[in-house]
Amino acid sequence: MPDRPVSPRPVEAVGIVGWGRMGGPMGQFLLDRGWNVVFTEPSAQAREAATAAGAVDAASPAGVAAACDLVLVVVVDDEQVRTVFVGADGLLSAARPGTTLAICASVRPDTCRELAAEAARHDVFVVDIALVGGERGAEQGGLKLFCGGDGAVIENARRAFAAFAIDVCAVGDVGCGQVAKTVNNLLLWSCLRADVEALRLGRALGVDPGKLRAFLSVGSGANRPLAEWGMHRLRWPGKDMEVALGLAAEAGVEMPLMEALAPLMEQTTKADLDDLR
Repeated sequence: MPDRPVSPRPVEAVGIVGWGRMGGPMGQFLLDRGWNVVFTEPSAQAREAATAAGAVDAASPAGVAAACDLVLVVVVDDEQVRTVFVGADGLLSAARPGTTLAICASVRPDTCRELAAEAARHDVFVVDIALVGGERGAEQGGLKLFCGGDGAVIENARRAFAAFAIDVCAVGDVGCGQVAKTVNNLLLWSCLRADVEALRLGRALGVDPGKLRAFLSVGSGANRPLAEWGMHRLRWPGKDMEVALGLAAEAGVEMPLMEALAPLMEQTTKADLDDLR
């Protein structure tokens, strides 16, 4: 990114936009580590939980930005991220120069770049920190962050990130964290679906799936979804596949295996995993 006349603000207060399945545990770990946390969240139940934990309700993204040096945007999709940034009472209406806005939602890389360019006009920094590890990782404080953006900006926020993440990986420019997560999730869902079909075959041929998983763990077919069997909640594979295939089409990259995988993942449920314990 181009040089700017400001440096990242030292992080003393951390904001969270979205105190949900991911943002809530992240905020709790920040509070537990002694950080000042300010938030905004539309759900009354989540707001009550956040304030009971000790976070300060700023009532709007603008209120969060005005009070914080680092803001974690933990919403659902591209449209919500854009609204949080540039909508009425959005972050950029109140963020001070040098503030860092971290896009934690799974969105398109070009959305990250677009918003980073807009933020730069306000002397505000944007990084994308794709969250790897899912809800279980968030609940355990064990997320892995695939980060895109200026290395100095990421490093400035690293101490805050460490409150809820065990790995902070600087991948490249803004948007690269999203690319890395997309590739990661393609491999995750590929392994998981292959595991389902392979274990079904093994059971049909007379080998108990639980025993088979133990044997496979020391074989060349070992993979992480197999080792963590039953732990994946399968909330987002459809979205992951849609984003990946859309990016592939725009890049002119053929992905016949992933095209075949997308409808198979739509059919795969938590019950399928439980059935193969």
